[in-house]
Amino acid sequence: MRRRNPAALKPPRFPILAFDERELRLALGSVFNLKWLVPGESLVSILWKFSCANALAADFLVQLIDPDIDPSVGVAPVREVVNLMRLRRLLRLPENVLHASLLDAAVPGRYHPAFRYCRQCAAHGYHSVLYQLNDEDRCPAHRQSLETRCLHCGEETPYIVNASLVEAPFRCVSCHSHFSYGRLSLLSTTPAMRRRDRAAISHRLRVRSDDNMDVPRPEQRPRSPADDLRAMRR
Repeated sequence: MRRRNPAALKPPRFPILAFDERELRLALGSVFNLKWLVPGESLVSILWKFSCANALAADFLVQLIDPDIDPSVGVAPVREVVNLMRLRRLLRLPENVLHASLLDAAVPGRYHPAFRYCRQCAAHGYHSVLYQLNDEDRCPAHRQSLETRCLHCGEETPYIVNASLVEAPFRCVSCHSHFSYGRLSLLSTTPAMRRRDRAAISHRLRVRSDDNMDVPRPEQRPRSPADDLRAMRR
């Protein structure tokens, strides 16, 4: 028998490579689809879907949004605080969609500090930025009064993007009970909202925009040459 070369039995030696584990985690890209969103969707609702679709830990996702903050403390979902360009690179969503998902902190006291929700919208995996406005009392789609307290433990969930909120999608941060009528599955990407419900939310967004309020119009389809031609013929 031929004797093996002792040098061939030595373990291979590789150089020690220094890398940022957080940057490597999403180096191959992320999974998300604009079609999963409903007009006026809040940043919190978007992050819940993004986190579930990419199996990201809550504290890791919060630090991706802003590496300088403590994930347990979090960041307020307002335009003056969140870095919109960094958020756009992370979520790969149009700027107008992300801009509309954030609150405007120019007028203090206009927004509710606790997470407000419609139980039927929560059952569809949707939360609107409209629901955080103090002068909005009902869901425009389902005409239900907006809730702030958990119906199981009675606690309120602060409306701030932190690890506790991100790791409890459409659930109470205190007892983790679901805000909806039943258990919500975020694994399905099939839109559950009825067309007329989406239209009602879009209409309410347009009304507030026309009234010079702080909620931008929902994203519109880009104009095509055919649209311009039809406009000229009118």
